[in-house]
Amino acid sequence: MRRGLAGLLFLIAAACLALAAGGWWLQQVAFDTSTSAEVADVIVRDPGIRNQLATVISAAAADQLGIPAPELAELVNQYVATDDPALNTVLRQIVSDSHARLIGERDEPVQITGAQLVPVVRTQLALNIAPITLPVQPVVALEVVRVSLDWFVPLTAIVGAVALLLAIVTHPRRADAVFGIGTFLVFSAVAIIVLGWLVPVYVLPEANRSEWMALIPVVAKHYLPFVLGAALACVAAGVGLMIASTTLGRRRQWRTPVDVSRYAEQRRWSR
Repeated sequence: MRRGLAGLLFLIAAACLALAAGGWWLQQVAFDTSTSAEVADVIVRDPGIRNQLATVISAAAADQLGIPAPELAELVNQYVATDDPALNTVLRQIVSDSHARLIGERDEPVQITGAQLVPVVRTQLALNIAPITLPVQPVVALEVVRVSLDWFVPLTAIVGAVALLLAIVTHPRRADAVFGIGTFLVFSAVAIIVLGWLVPVYVLPEANRSEWMALIPVVAKHYLPFVLGAALACVAAGVGLMIASTTLGRRRQWRTPVDVSRYAEQRRWSR
């Protein structure tokens, strides 16, 4: 009875802790503005986002800069793809603000000031241009998911930790404990793939068709090699521990002492 209870508790702990790990990674990929800011240079290479930046900036600044709007849009398209420290600083701020606005963390509109525009268009004449507002709107579905993850991740982590503690208190066999750890690693691999890649790349973008929604899948795809590496490592380690647990269980059965008194009694009857 105790052995079965320990196994069940280990299974619950593995599932909850894996969901907590996957949910935490989803938070970092889809709802952490510092993460998107770190890869702003990758995000602005997305055709939809880059074209929107170029279109909005050229429409607002072409007359004051004395450059035809199509020509200015082409220049901005070229400039944002270059590696320039001053420009990267501005792009990180624009991406961070747009991301915060998209997920409902920012109420104010996203604007590009004249000073920020200077490294984007590469002329000091941009200093006198009024702030340009980007058409980034909050997506209710993203805000709901973000808020839900704020309680889902700690709750599943707490439930998993309590289940793990109870499993240990029931004094499980060593094989059951090893199997539980292996199950946790395999579950974690699945949760990381589903919540850290499939959901942000294929599910969340369906909530809205705006250009800036591409930000989330771009970040997820950028970190895909890390996700795959972590998942493969977890699967390999988890399967290895599961196999090892069966070996431990067999060794325990082989080492079970023989009931000497019962053996002696059988011999007396045989005589």
